[in-house]
Amino acid sequence: MKQAFRMLLAIAMLATLTFGQTSTADIYGTVVLPDGSAIPGVAVTLTGDVIGQKALVTSEEGNFRFLRLPPGNYQLKFELEGFKTVINKGIRLYVGKNKNLNVVMETSQIVEEVVITGKTGAVDVRKTTVGVNITKEMLSSLPTSRNPWTILNLVPGMMLDREDVGGNESGQQSSFYGLGASDDDTTWNVDGANITDPSAIGAAPSYLNTNSYEEMQVTLGSNDITAQTGGTQLNFVSKKGGNRYSGDLHLYVEDEAWEMTQDLPESITDKGWGSPGIQRLYQYGINFGGPVIKDKLWFFGSFGAQDIHSRTIVQTDDATWLEGKYLKLDFQFGNTSGHVQYSNDVKKKWGRTVLGAASQDPGTTYDQEGPGSLYLASIQHIMGNMMINAKVAYSDSGFVLDPKANEINPATGHQEGVDWYYYQTPSLYWGGSTYYYKTQRDSLNLSLDGNYFLEGALGGDHEIRFGVDYYTATTTSQTLYPNQRILFVYNKNIPSMYKEIWWVTDAIFDVGFKRLSFYLSDTATFGKLTANVGLRYDRETGSHNAANAPGLTFQGTPIFTDYLGDMSVPGRDIDAAFKVFSPRVSFTYDITGDGMNVAKLSFARYGSQSGNGLASFLWNVGAREIDVYWADDGDNLVEWGEWSEDPGDWMWWNIDELDPYATQSPNRFDPDYNSPVLTEITLSFEKAFGDDLAMSVNAYYKKRNNLTWTKGLFTETGAMDSKENWYLGGTYTFTSGKTADYYLRYQRPNASYRTNHSSDAYTEYKALQLVFSKKMADGWMLDASFTYSDWTSTSAMDETFDMTNFDYFEGGVVAPESGGSGITGIYVNARWQFKLSGLYQLPYGINVTGVFQAREGYVIPYYEQVYRPGLGWTNMYEPDKKFGDDRLPTFWMLNLGIEKSFKVSEFTTVTLFADGYNVTNNAITMKVNSRLGTSTTDEILRVLNPGVFQFGIRVSF
Repeated sequence: MKQAFRMLLAIAMLATLTFGQTSTADIYGTVVLPDGSAIPGVAVTLTGDVIGQKALVTSEEGNFRFLRLPPGNYQLKFELEGFKTVINKGIRLYVGKNKNLNVVMETSQIVEEVVITGKTGAVDVRKTTVGVNITKEMLSSLPTSRNPWTILNLVPGMMLDREDVGGNESGQQSSFYGLGASDDDTTWNVDGANITDPSAIGAAPSYLNTNSYEEMQVTLGSNDITAQTGGTQLNFVSKKGGNRYSGDLHLYVEDEAWEMTQDLPESITDKGWGSPGIQRLYQYGINFGGPVIKDKLWFFGSFGAQDIHSRTIVQTDDATWLEGKYLKLDFQFGNTSGHVQYSNDVKKKWGRTVLGAASQDPGTTYDQEGPGSLYLASIQHIMGNMMINAKVAYSDSGFVLDPKANEINPATGHQEGVDWYYYQTPSLYWGGSTYYYKTQRDSLNLSLDGNYFLEGALGGDHEIRFGVDYYTATTTSQTLYPNQRILFVYNKNIPSMYKEIWWVTDAIFDVGFKRLSFYLSDTATFGKLTANVGLRYDRETGSHNAANAPGLTFQGTPIFTDYLGDMSVPGRDIDAAFKVFSPRVSFTYDITGDGMNVAKLSFARYGSQSGNGLASFLWNVGAREIDVYWADDGDNLVEWGEWSEDPGDWMWWNIDELDPYATQSPNRFDPDYNSPVLTEITLSFEKAFGDDLAMSVNAYYKKRNNLTWTKGLFTETGAMDSKENWYLGGTYTFTSGKTADYYLRYQRPNASYRTNHSSDAYTEYKALQLVFSKKMADGWMLDASFTYSDWTSTSAMDETFDMTNFDYFEGGVVAPESGGSGITGIYVNARWQFKLSGLYQLPYGINVTGVFQAREGYVIPYYEQVYRPGLGWTNMYEPDKKFGDDRLPTFWMLNLGIEKSFKVSEFTTVTLFADGYNVTNNAITMKVNSRLGTSTTDEILRVLNPGVFQFGIRVSF
């Protein structure tokens, strides 16, 4: 009764929630006699590399547990008068990976110790989470360029939109997709603190230096109840001081002189281009920590920098400076422990591209600067069978993208100078200048969660997990377009062809985001069977802050004043919310009872993160735009009288034509609009061959439905867009002679209505995966995986009004396009992948390392273009094909490394190493011109960078 009362009291005390990832692990176990009966009252003492001592007496059931432990090596001592003392050594903990121990104690009349080494098993018999722990050995020793994205490329089933050779992409982040998850479902964490950016969900909120972290945890499925979404969950675990002053430092160097020579296709050399690659790259840093008060208070500090100079395909310099540092204090006083931490990450970049250097003038590239800070504190307390953990995290970040060509006029606040020329064909190209962007993004995350242990109830032992999480963020940004316009030129090679002026106001964005979440779960153990049942609830909302937006001017004179003048809007809350109940059910069964053969099954339902999507849909003082035909007189300069003043000739964007100065957007939400839903089933069998060696066979099924559907709205009548508003507009004839229909509409809606598709529209992911994992022990480590997947999209025909290209995408693959961080036009989908990485220790302190990756080539969507009146230029895709039928060549790359360690003293080791990236110097095609009917169709636009060598030194002490 007291136990139940304590549990209810703890739940009642909760008012804020938990973070979506743990940065710790747990040790569970049972102390028994040889006949299997429990022994209560055994004193269990834990010691380790990075903490002082903790003690926990076994319960009446003989159970013991140590929770929220950082990754590292540990030792347990079991003591009870009249029994032999048992010492279990060599327990290695990884983030989120629990260890289960069964300890047998025997009576003794004399003082005697029994020493056991590493008897902990390689399979977590309590959890079904699908993921990988990237250990400190993998972070430091494997030849991976040592940035978050090359590390992610080690993860089974993970796909990235670009390939990094020696760090050439370290200054730009990659888009990534794991086991069929949407990038909207990605969560970034540091030490369990959620730092996800609601303005750019899926993108990294900062450029974390992997050299500064102890471990990196990546989960891709069957996510814990503390995780809101079913997508990729990333957690970077910072290092922690111990009772000995210790640390490490590193220096890695690359130079163009150590790069291989590559034979390039004529489509590249004929343009005067060359191999992209490395001009120079330096990574260096130091980590140091130790005791302030032994066994009570520890400190740790880290500083790291990356000086990156890449060479683009057009042989220009792409320079990036990344700097990261943190300082943390950990404390432990009795049953209370915790830490406080400050971290700061800075990025400076010169010459940042959006489309890629081959598709932009130098003036359209950016100089970027953006520091970001994180303030984190946590405290946990053990009260008998309950542990309570509270955290607070505040993130202060922002950045500026400043185009090289122009400056901001302080008198007007506008970007003035060179125009932005947007060329459509023969391939997309930006000339002149581009937009200026400045943003500030701050967030606050408060959480409280708990673990309550209830033993011997309903025939089993229970770990009850409960929590509440509150997350709030604000985003303020400003976008300035050069001369408040974009000049569209259809053919770059024939500028006298069709042109438009896209008049666009400078844009502001000032919104808020809030999430409140609750969860409750029970992990119950019944002998060999562990069952986990949980329920999570998330509610996300958005809001607007009051704002003033400037109107449109030309040569200092206001124009389009009936539609694009100054505007002011009040602040308000958005009348829509994501409200999701997320059930989680999983089972593990220890078939042989020794943790060596474990079957796992899980079912889960997740919502997505709305981020700023709810607020931005109703934000009506962003970039307001009117597109008009440009009757240029041939000088390629905008002049009075060169555009039509007739609204009937215009294209409108983000403007309510019926009420252009309405203080609220005409867009509307369906009252029942809600989050897309991901349903997931995973089935796996894990076989342990020892304490550090395991294999698994995994089957995945994921279905994402309740998809967002945005359709036209006629506010004057309240009518929705429908199939009746669309008609067969014509038949397009390809240069091959094939034909395809395209559709037009009778009336253009003046607003949008956001709702959800029916169950007939969904994406589906099915995969079979084989994984082999050998953690570092006995002189070697190895990770290997093979994934075969089928990721497809199904549309609802009745809910598709514009049937143009419907047959091409219906039933085709899901292949997200690269997001523009220096690369566009890469469609990410590989139906098979093979990954292999490892380290082997030779005599005399010499290690050899390697990383090998191979996958099916990504998708090529071949197209031609047709102009549709009132709709603009439209890509027409080949008939009798599906999206995914045409692909780039099979990709593969091999990195190799060698390192030699010198032991200077008991605690000091110096390691020299050399890594080779793309050592076979492959020039595999990564992108082609997919526009049909031109002389440049299928021309190679991007190849894998040439091989390069890196040399470095690491010192640990």
